[in-house]
Amino acid sequence: MKFIIYGAGALGSLFAALLSRKHDVLIVGREKHIEAIEKNGLIVEGITSGVFHPETRWDGSQYDLIILTTKAYDTSQATKEARKKFGEIPFLSLQNGLKNEEKIAKIAGEKNVIGGITNHGVTFLEYGRIKHAGYGETVIGEMDGRVSDRIRKIAKAFNEAGIKTMVSEKIKEEIWRKAIINSAINGLTSILKCKNGELIKYKNLVKEICDEGSMVARKEGFTIENAFEKTMEVIERTADNYSSMLQDIMKGKKTEVEEINGEIAKVANKHGIKACYNIVLTKMIKEMENVGTQVGLLVIKSRRGP
Repeated sequence: MKFIIYGAGALGSLFAALLSRKHDVLIVGREKHIEAIEKNGLIVEGITSGVFHPETRWDGSQYDLIILTTKAYDTSQATKEARKKFGEIPFLSLQNGLKNEEKIAKIAGEKNVIGGITNHGVTFLEYGRIKHAGYGETVIGEMDGRVSDRIRKIAKAFNEAGIKTMVSEKIKEEIWRKAIINSAINGLTSILKCKNGELIKYKNLVKEICDEGSMVARKEGFTIENAFEKTMEVIERTADNYSSMLQDIMKGKKTEVEEINGEIAKVANKHGIKACYNIVLTKMIKEMENVGTQVGLLVIKSRRGP
């Protein structure tokens, strides 16, 4: 198959690298990142190790699928840009947060949207270089629950490239489960300034956040079973990884907290209930978004010791 990875940061670069083993891949990202890949290849360290060479310049040929890996707050703009450049191609969202698929559908049409989640732990080290810190499950599915030919084809292509992928008839529930997992891991690691693995010390708090998210999901008609257990599995598999939200805070960048914890809190409010943990995490992390790179790094170093 022929894939476009649109908005390639840490996760998108990992998928570009892995898929390029077996398929044609065009990677679209920040110019400096693309230039580094053109000069030295896409360098992946960690549990996946190697130098990969996805395409970096579009030759005008037709592609089968756009895999959208931008930040959730950039979804609408990225969809418009990609659609204008590459035409009517289906989108697969592998993003964090809720509502991404709805945003894509408003621009590209419902038939051109595929839902997905993945739990790989990846760190962006520098332009052209990432660290794969933890394996994770990838799940994809049609938004209406059908097991279509294109879903089977995409899952087969992913698995051929070493990306363990399952097809779900309930992808909306999977997206909610991922949002709940992220609400705990991203939220807490950002506040505590720690790697994912350190959250094992705070499992009671992790459970409270997961239970709250599951309660909100039920109000939307989704039964999310074993959210806490799944979250602990992700914590253990990605123990050496810094969450994407903490990485953003370390770099003084905007986070996706509004699209994750904030959205859970909004849905709760719609149903007349309070998601207190998610409200507090959202407010605290919004206040932290202006913290610069050096401050974030110093705090992490202090936790490690001299």
